[in-house]
Amino acid sequence: MAQKIIIDTDPGIDDAMAIAYAIAHPDIELLALTTIFGNVRTHEATRNALALLDHWGSDADVAEGEAQPFAMPANEPSYLVHGLNGFGGVEIPLSKREKHSLGAVDYIIDASKRHPGEIVLCAVGPATNIARLLERDPEIVSRLKGVVIMGGAVHCKGNVTPMAEANFWNDPHAADMVLAAAWPLVLAPLDCTMPVLFTPDFMQALAKESPAMGRPLADMAEFYARFYRSHLGLGGCVPHDVMAISWLTVPGAFRLQKGALGVLTDGPAIGQTIFQPGGTRSRTSAFEGRPDHLVMVDTDPSLFMADYMMVMTRYAC
Repeated sequence: MAQKIIIDTDPGIDDAMAIAYAIAHPDIELLALTTIFGNVRTHEATRNALALLDHWGSDADVAEGEAQPFAMPANEPSYLVHGLNGFGGVEIPLSKREKHSLGAVDYIIDASKRHPGEIVLCAVGPATNIARLLERDPEIVSRLKGVVIMGGAVHCKGNVTPMAEANFWNDPHAADMVLAAAWPLVLAPLDCTMPVLFTPDFMQALAKESPAMGRPLADMAEFYARFYRSHLGLGGCVPHDVMAISWLTVPGAFRLQKGALGVLTDGPAIGQTIFQPGGTRSRTSAFEGRPDHLVMVDTDPSLFMADYMMVMTRYAC
């Protein structure tokens, strides 16, 4: 039976890579995309989500989410990284479909009641919708099969400040609330995303093997890779958001560590992920009452990339 998932997303080039994988994978049933600000503004994320689904033949719903962070002013979108349209200037035809009548939070609540214990929520943008979900319906923790969050930097440096990863930096209050909740949560931080590089050769091979999905993704990746080359000296781009989906399908590609998590919500280190390994204690009270979660702390790049290519090639068959 295919795994039912909802992706909470701010598309975004690496979001598009993750959405394509979810559509293509035979063991995934994509119920919906719920949208959030981050790489683009929320209304732009909704536009992009609808466009991608239509372009790739998916009838999954799109429900629009929050437009502002949980408890602070919004940062500017990441247009420098993803381009003004979120897709590095690559034009995906606009959808004629409308967004769902329910907002993102109500949509997830409704879906979890229709499919109790069956849905994994994969959040690959700022965690604002997920925090609002906990605020509105605390019992959601027992109705979701699992939650996978792409965000944070546990044992490595951040990517928007020396301490903070972009999703957690964009709404640290929401991220901290989500990590404090007692639900089956797996964190996919920069620790597991930065070891993987989609090189130009890999993306061109993807375009050849799976033209419908691979060609637009390869075109987007050219813009994305220019950012990584100019700012980090890397010869390709990092597919951060794919990890949150791949955890469900190829968990053997990741090394895990268990422990309690939090996020700093003020000061110069705002957005920093803090971590206390399971079975250890410290003199700080920051982790008191917090559950242990699984953290993806490393990735086997060869296995991850082989799986991605295989799944995407299957879509072309």
